[in-house]
Amino acid sequence: MKVLILGAAGKAGRAALAAIRNLPGVELVFLADRDAEGLAKMATFHAPFPVRLRYLEARHPRDLRERLREADLVLGCVGPFHLHEGEILRAVVETGRDYLTLCDDAGVTEEALSHRERAAAGGSRVLMGCGMAPGLSNLLALRAASRLDRVERLGFFWRLEALTSLGSGTLHHLAHSLAGKAKIAKGGGEGKVRAGGWPEMVDFPPPAGPAVLSFLRRPEPLTLPRAVKGAKEVFFKAGMGGRAEDFLLHALSRLGEEGYAEVLLDLLRLTGGRARGEAREGNCPTCLRVTAEGIRGGRPFRVHLAAAGDYYRVTGMMVAAAVAWLRDLDPPPGVYYPEEGPDPLRALPFLRVSGARFFMAEEPLARGRRVGMEGDGRSG
Repeated sequence: MKVLILGAAGKAGRAALAAIRNLPGVELVFLADRDAEGLAKMATFHAPFPVRLRYLEARHPRDLRERLREADLVLGCVGPFHLHEGEILRAVVETGRDYLTLCDDAGVTEEALSHRERAAAGGSRVLMGCGMAPGLSNLLALRAASRLDRVERLGFFWRLEALTSLGSGTLHHLAHSLAGKAKIAKGGGEGKVRAGGWPEMVDFPPPAGPAVLSFLRRPEPLTLPRAVKGAKEVFFKAGMGGRAEDFLLHALSRLGEEGYAEVLLDLLRLTGGRARGEAREGNCPTCLRVTAEGIRGGRPFRVHLAAAGDYYRVTGMMVAAAVAWLRDLDPPPGVYYPEEGPDPLRALPFLRVSGARFFMAEEPLARGRRVGMEGDGRSG
């Protein structure tokens, strides 16, 4: 199997490469990126398979399709996803390649539905959101929902720390996701809330502790209601970094990414002491909590599942789990959402390698008490 990693010089791309290092069946890996210097540094990567470097501007349709035709499987790690993923997805379907993408953009995820018939006809297997969120977030939601007889609400709560250790593309997309309207499932239909709004204090397992979260534009509320029947409310909230980092990221989203983005990203880098364009190496701690609320044994009940670890290591191992899913189960051509991909038990061995820690808690609820958009009933 020949593998092409798009965005290979970024932190997510490097994590994906490291994660597939020991997977059987990988014969050759092409590393593609517009960052020529970053690619050159990867030439010495030690692996049991050959590595080839490919300079690529993902926004150039002809060059993109030429690179795709070299591989059997393509891993999508090119951020910010709202700028590049639509063109990449169209090119993948056109060339008939298998594609596993980290894409966490709600708009592109909706667009992927329109490609299902063409992907099936052309022989492409496309798995959307095969990282930590979406990806692991969806698997935790399925697992939590399975602990209830009937699910009424699903809440996603994400705490992402050390923003100065994130890649520039990830920061851009987080700012994009904090602007505009976030779609949620509400009352069995679709609702909209202001992204970056409705802040509240939410508890996480130690050592993460409590954090202030607000709505984020994400694909989980769009796809989970199809898999978890009866979930009338599905929403996603997140908090990023410390107070200064969170403030600057929200400011960027309010002012708009065009023109202001680089200036504010430089300020964000300075709060963490890194120079322009320089991505600080090291861990990026994150904690993800999913809460399912509904009925068990005839009474209101709530189930919490949480995962904590390094954002990029967990993301990389979720990519490896997705590659193994594609190789071992050989699903028919089509477009798949994360909850249709690797099941939690198949992904668990990969996640253990990443060093991820898992937590679970359950609690009965007083009759008549209904938790809506809050994580733990406390407003912040």
